[in-house]
Amino acid sequence: MHINKYLKQLNIEPIKEVDIRKKCEFANRAAMVIVDRYTDIDYLRIVDTLQHTQMYIAKIPSNLSPVNYSYLDRIMYISDNIEIDINNEYVLHEVIHRIQEYRNKKEKLIQLGLCDVMETKIKGLALNEAAIQYIVQKVLKGTIEIVDIYNMKIPTMSKNYYPILTNLIEQIAFLVGDDKLIDSTLNSNNEFKYETIDILGEDVYNSIEKSFEQILETKNLLLKDTDQSIFDKNVDLIKKVYIDTQSKIMNSYFSNQFKKIKNTEQLKDFSNKLVEYRQYIGSDEGQVLYSEFFQNMQDKMKEKEQSYINKALIVVKENKFTKVYNKIKNYFKSLVFQN
Repeated sequence: MHINKYLKQLNIEPIKEVDIRKKCEFANRAAMVIVDRYTDIDYLRIVDTLQHTQMYIAKIPSNLSPVNYSYLDRIMYISDNIEIDINNEYVLHEVIHRIQEYRNKKEKLIQLGLCDVMETKIKGLALNEAAIQYIVQKVLKGTIEIVDIYNMKIPTMSKNYYPILTNLIEQIAFLVGDDKLIDSTLNSNNEFKYETIDILGEDVYNSIEKSFEQILETKNLLLKDTDQSIFDKNVDLIKKVYIDTQSKIMNSYFSNQFKKIKNTEQLKDFSNKLVEYRQYIGSDEGQVLYSEFFQNMQDKMKEKEQSYINKALIVVKENKFTKVYNKIKNYFKSLVFQN
């Protein structure tokens, strides 16, 4: 059995291939679970993709995810310590990795959901991981819980797997909408990217993408560092990047949307969304920044509301004046006509 160098480095040892009958049953069950949540996803495509994916039961080190899909050999490796169950978040996560894979006619890997695979580098890897886990939790009907991690309190649907990154993608999904996020993640297109750039701005989107990568890379370093001072330094870095990214998402969205408000109804919707957004804010520092931003926006909303009231009063006064003027004008017209 061929084992690529990457797997050898990870110490993943294949034991036996999953038999075709069990794999077909799993493929159908997986498609049913996903399509039950996202009805516009192609059921047959999921079934066909998974049925033509080699799957191996393997010995996987405890420091790795119990399920790994390898893009190098297109094989899914499943730990011998777990069942092949689509309701297991690790299994579902790798299944989505498999079905989102997009290759050109020469079978060259081009895109993985939100992740662009270029000649010299890969862009959006961490953003894609977060988006997948967001979908996983939506499919499994996960609920938001407060997780204590790296000296922060993070509200997230994914407490075991990428909790910080999942929280950030939850914030973006709440503000921008998750239809295009799900479509782009599962079908490997750029609709979510374009939508987010349109709402938050291109510079902000690129900055968020880099921040996701920085958080993921630093988190991986924490698994290797034994020096306490270096460990603490990396924890502080994750915390800083997280709070800065959260603040950037919040400021960009609400500042841009505030400029588009044209009436009191839109102003009310804006205010409600600003209030609801607080449930996604993580860390004490994040709550402080939100409170300051909220107060600032409240002041601006009051000013805008007052301007609408003043305009309404002016319109009412003008209407009253116009009615009186027209009555007088019509009266004199009638006199002239009589004469």
